[in-house]
Amino acid sequence: MEQQSNFRLGVFILLALLLGVALLIGVGSGRWLQSKITLETYFNESVRGLDIGSKVRYRGVAIGEVSAITFTYTRYEGDLPNAQRQQYVLVEAQLDSHILGGSADKDAQQADLNREIAKGLRVKLSPQGLTGTSYLEIDYEQQAENKTLPFSWQPDNLYIPSANSTVNQLLGSAQEVMAKLQRIDLDQTIGLLNQTLGTMNTRLEEIPAKNIGREAEQLLRTLNAMPLKQMASESAQLITEVRASNQALKTLLEQPQLQTASNDLASAASSAKMLLANPALASAVQRLDQITLRLDHLSAQREGDVQQIIDNLSSTSSNLKALSEKANQRPSSLLFSEQPKPYTPPKP
Repeated sequence: MEQQSNFRLGVFILLALLLGVALLIGVGSGRWLQSKITLETYFNESVRGLDIGSKVRYRGVAIGEVSAITFTYTRYEGDLPNAQRQQYVLVEAQLDSHILGGSADKDAQQADLNREIAKGLRVKLSPQGLTGTSYLEIDYEQQAENKTLPFSWQPDNLYIPSANSTVNQLLGSAQEVMAKLQRIDLDQTIGLLNQTLGTMNTRLEEIPAKNIGREAEQLLRTLNAMPLKQMASESAQLITEVRASNQALKTLLEQPQLQTASNDLASAASSAKMLLANPALASAVQRLDQITLRLDHLSAQREGDVQQIIDNLSSTSSNLKALSEKANQRPSSLLFSEQPKPYTPPKP
């Protein structure tokens, strides 16, 4: 009886182990049998904190892990001298194939990646918390200074260029600031600051604060003595008059006669333009010029005759004047050629 119970227990344990192995195989087969693709990138900076097995994330989502970390010259520039080698760090990662479209053609996948690279797709080294470890972050960068690293070989795997990590940028900026601080002569700077403060104290002591206070007090008294209420009243009255003037001007501008004046002026200008453009006006001006020229020629030809006529008229006027004077003095001379004898009355 005891042997039968032990046999059943053994069979049960064996079946449980077989069932567990089957479950593990069923659950893990999808991950183990899933196809992978290899992606590589190059860094021209330290990759401290990045190890084999570190996560690779695309916009925060884990899509693979780092599979190799080495240098580019060990794979692509082994036949070149050390002075001609690029000191880039080569990082390879295994990614799920369906992340990049699932195409089996490497050239097609790289062509798709190149279109995304043109939009700013980059691989960046990002810190993971405060532990000092890092992971690879694939994301789009909008900074124009993140240029691709130059190289002369053809990558063996799919390639995405890298971007400068934020941590290294901060560390570089901090190092530059510290270097600038170290170059500053603190003793000289403090001496100049003390000298500046001493000069300021001397200048402040030279300021006549009492005179300024008295003048300010006098200014306040003057302001208090000013008829501010009267000035405010007059200002309000002036504002009222300005408003009334604006209203009158607005009323004047809104009159229909003034509004149509511009149209009348435009019509008059159009009529004047039509009149000036009329060929008859040009012909009349031309004829007037011809008549003026003829009158000039005629006056030039008859200038002597006109002068003689003027002289004759002047002589005639002189004769008429002399005759008039003679008639006034001796009216009888108009009828008799000789002056009549004086009348002598008869003697009785």
